Amino acid sequence: MKKIRLGLVNTNYVKIGPYTKKGTEIFDYLFIQNLAKRYGKEINATAFCTGDSILPIKKESVSYHSSTEDKNIGEQKQVLFEISLISKAFGMSNKFDIYHVNLGNGEYVLPFTRFIKKPIVITMHGSTDEKYTSKYYSLYKDQKNIHFVSISDMQKKNTYFNKSRTIYHGIDTSNKFLFNEKGGNNIIWTGRAIPEKGLDEVMMVSKRMKIPTKAFPIIKNEYFNWLYTEVLEKRDIINQLDRVRIDFNVIRSKLVVEYQNSKVFLFPVKWEEPFGFTVIESMACGTPVVAYSRGSLPELVKDGVTGFLVNPSEDDIRGNFLIKKTGIDGLCEAVARIYAMKPAEYEAMRKACRTHAEEKFNVNRMVDEYVSLYREILSKK
Repeated sequence: MKKIRLGLVNTNYVKIGPYTKKGTEIFDYLFIQNLAKRYGKEINATAFCTGDSILPIKKESVSYHSSTEDKNIGEQKQVLFEISLISKAFGMSNKFDIYHVNLGNGEYVLPFTRFIKKPIVITMHGSTDEKYTSKYYSLYKDQKNIHFVSISDMQKKNTYFNKSRTIYHGIDTSNKFLFNEKGGNNIIWTGRAIPEKGLDEVMMVSKRMKIPTKAFPIIKNEYFNWLYTEVLEKRDIINQLDRVRIDFNVIRSKLVVEYQNSKVFLFPVKWEEPFGFTVIESMACGTPVVAYSRGSLPELVKDGVTGFLVNPSEDDIRGNFLIKKTGIDGLCEAVARIYAMKPAEYEAMRKACRTHAEEKFNVNRMVDEYVSLYREILSKK
């Protein structure tokens, strides 16, 4: 059987490797590692990325260091290097049968797609704004070689994407995110330290409930003032120093034991989260999730089975969930219900979390679905 020649168009913004902290590049690393492992004899893959990315396949690049690490590029000029990387990838179209783009929602690649005939799979890694999306993406609606993949059904609410295929992200549930049937006593939160991820509301719940809490923020320099005034300073003022532990920029692999030994993962997101790696990682380790019902969260968390969903406010009702209170009150009620469970009931919820993650969010299933899509597209071509 002839090998599929696959061009994987990634980013020059950050390097891809085992210590990547950015969501899209976490996907890239997991996907490429397991694609090479499972389909190395059937797919000849090349990654377009930074030259120092740590990957088990051939790499093509326009810069050895990422835009964030190269002082001659930086934030202001990084877009030019993204475009240059795309240009290099599509300029080599005679060497590939199909492309797979993992760069935002494909915005940067669309202007190039008219100039090549090879099929292009675009995984949408971000949220979709209705007005902007309808205006911009409609410019390319005649492009028959583009195949969008959503990472949650929520992304398909925009009519332009309603025919795209949903393939949920997956993680290594066999060797890395392992199950702990007992758990621990603390609340856990991890994610980027930006307002949208709800760390400030986690602190409010911790204060009201007087429950030990561990937070593992990934610092974003442009949001450091928010982090200091809304989280760190208030933690000091309300005398939570002993009860609330905050560790910054912890390596993702080190968080496994924290997931395993926590009581509940609290995720009060304030935006339409397209997917949540931390949510499925927590469930894989057995720790149930309490989250606002925004974005993809109703697709990830089974209300009353793997945790609880909470409506954000009385003016923002997303569903008829078991927790009837909304906002902070709802979060507190959900957390209290988990802490009030009898040991057997709580262990049953942890097992349900593990089963759910294994069945729906394991990396092998994810890779298999993408390879199946490649073959389907190429057979029609």
